[in-house]
Amino acid sequence: MKKLRDVPLTEISNLKKIGSSKMETTYYKILVVDDEEAMRKLIVSLLSTKGHQCVTASNGLEALDKIIEAKYDAVITDIVMPEMDGLALTKELSNHYQGLPVMVMTGYSEEYSAETAIASGAQEFISKPFSISEFIIRFDKMMRDHKGEEALLALSLIDELTGLYNRRRFFILTEQYIKLFVRTKKRLLLLFIDMDDLKWINDHYGHKEGDQALINLANILKKTFRESDIIARIGGDEFVVLLESTDENDEMLITRLRESIRDYNAKVSQGYKLSISVGAAQFDPEYPISIDELLSKADALMYAQKRKKRKQESRLGVKNGKEDFST
Repeated sequence: MKKLRDVPLTEISNLKKIGSSKMETTYYKILVVDDEEAMRKLIVSLLSTKGHQCVTASNGLEALDKIIEAKYDAVITDIVMPEMDGLALTKELSNHYQGLPVMVMTGYSEEYSAETAIASGAQEFISKPFSISEFIIRFDKMMRDHKGEEALLALSLIDELTGLYNRRRFFILTEQYIKLFVRTKKRLLLLFIDMDDLKWINDHYGHKEGDQALINLANILKKTFRESDIIARIGGDEFVVLLESTDENDEMLITRLRESIRDYNAKVSQGYKLSISVGAAQFDPEYPISIDELLSKADALMYAQKRKKRKQESRLGVKNGKEDFST
């Protein structure tokens, strides 16, 4: 088993690859599941000659244990097996590892059809006995189709303006992160970040400059936080960052973000200053809450900070570092 301290960075990296393209590689790590040793060896031999790495399991339960322990690019499974059969395994993978392509094979084609396998969540089906060429053709087609689907999915999960994850991708990844951190008993920190005065920037400098301000803030977030953190734009001027929480780093991270923005404002002269309001909410695996609840907590704290800043600006007659003659 993995040690708890080893899990987050490796598994987080894997989680973030869900829906991302792998067009640059032709080699895969494949889990081969069959209760017959001779068949396992045959499949491994066929795939190994193509440069793929194979791991084997003798039934569905063993396969699930190995999938929890490591990341795989594909699963090839027989149907009739003890403990857990291939269709039950395929359904389980379809429910919990939706980005994982599964090829189902069986020597009982009269009892189990391709339609049955596809309905269970498989991407490909092949009857035993099969020729080497048929097996390779079907496997290669499954992986080509999967890569194409991943590429399209990746495009649909990215915010077009900033290049950050969009709201949909945020919810997909956060759901996986919460499961991971509950399992590893580690805490999460959600930062809800709102860019101040976007409407004011749009009104005074135009929407093109407003878009550029959003892009600039997105770039600051990318530079401030780690690649393993989830950074997303979930609304017009709303951003979120989800990361591992410790008592030592929570305040430090928010301070570092504000320092990054101050450094940016000091270096760039554009007639206005970038400014943010931030709400921070912690996810405790001992008392788990839903994604929506976590967002609501951080959102409420962010708006409380924004209201306080607006009151201060109103008293001082200042807007975005300038005197506000409209009030």
